[in-house]
Amino acid sequence: MSLRLVEVSKDFGSFRLAPLNLTIERGEFFCLLGPSGCGKTTVLRLIGGFEPPSSGQIWLGDRNMTHFPPNERNVHTVFQRYALFPHLNVFENVAFSLRLKGTSKTSIEEKVRDILRLVEIETLADRKTTQLSGGQAQRVALARALVDHPEVLLLDEPLSALDPALRLKMREELKTLCRKVGSTFLMVTHDQEEALQLSDRIAVLRNGNCLQVGPPKMIYEDPVDTFVAGFIGPVNEIHGELAEDLGEQFTLQCTLGTFKVKKNGTPLPKQISLVLRPEKMRILRQKTAAENLVEGQVLDICYLGSRTEYNVRLPGTQFKVFEPELERMKKKSLNAGDRIFLTWKTEDAIVLRRVESGT
Repeated sequence: MSLRLVEVSKDFGSFRLAPLNLTIERGEFFCLLGPSGCGKTTVLRLIGGFEPPSSGQIWLGDRNMTHFPPNERNVHTVFQRYALFPHLNVFENVAFSLRLKGTSKTSIEEKVRDILRLVEIETLADRKTTQLSGGQAQRVALARALVDHPEVLLLDEPLSALDPALRLKMREELKTLCRKVGSTFLMVTHDQEEALQLSDRIAVLRNGNCLQVGPPKMIYEDPVDTFVAGFIGPVNEIHGELAEDLGEQFTLQCTLGTFKVKKNGTPLPKQISLVLRPEKMRILRQKTAAENLVEGQVLDICYLGSRTEYNVRLPGTQFKVFEPELERMKKKSLNAGDRIFLTWKTEDAIVLRRVESGT
């Protein structure tokens, strides 16, 4: 059954979540993405029943659960710090909610053993939670939340306390777990890479407003504005004015020169931003007749194994450019201070309305 938010808002006085309409399908892995203070956790708390909405309704299937207490929603939460009971072992932590419900001893034994096996910690059943690693504690928190098969599992930045290597491993396991149990997973994160890897769909929030909802590929390649573009991944921006209409394209005039802009089927304002992903740009060691060409100087170079990142100084700005290692190995090595040329395909540039910081 789907989870639906209909015109749901929350007014704290100093912060207001604007009316939000959102439908999340059963079994979907959905991420709420945005900077700190944008309203992500507020949405989670409203769905979990920890905060009443100022207006609107929250539906789970055909049940209006807007005013239900948390224990009547069949929605469970995995908190950022897991909130495990230190005086109970792993088995009893997971069994806790079942015992509160008066579940039979035989059923508790079966359900807890099954979920521990699913999250691969069945050998830790008798261990105290104070003896667990970060990854093991997270698995216990997941098992406790999933043991009685909730319709919706809310995840409040569940990987933020883990070291980088373990975070990568747990991302893969979370996605697999969502598929296995069939519950809807709704996760809050400010980690763009995490959202891109895990999500079926993403909602990007800013200042209490939902700016865009869609699959990761759409959010990354077709953002609605420059804020979404820059938040979902690194970008280079060129601000300028549309000039000549070339039929399939426009020309853009700016301080860096004149460049070609693809038409996207919607009317464009005179003043626009051209957004370029670092991996979509090419570094040329010498000048050619390539279109969309600009001269720059290498400021610094960072080798990252699969790619090399360059910071390039241009007139009045800096660009970041990624060069795949297989491509870099075929070309002349560059050093800080070298003069180079940057180019890109017209169709790889994203044309957007500009969003000023703080708006």
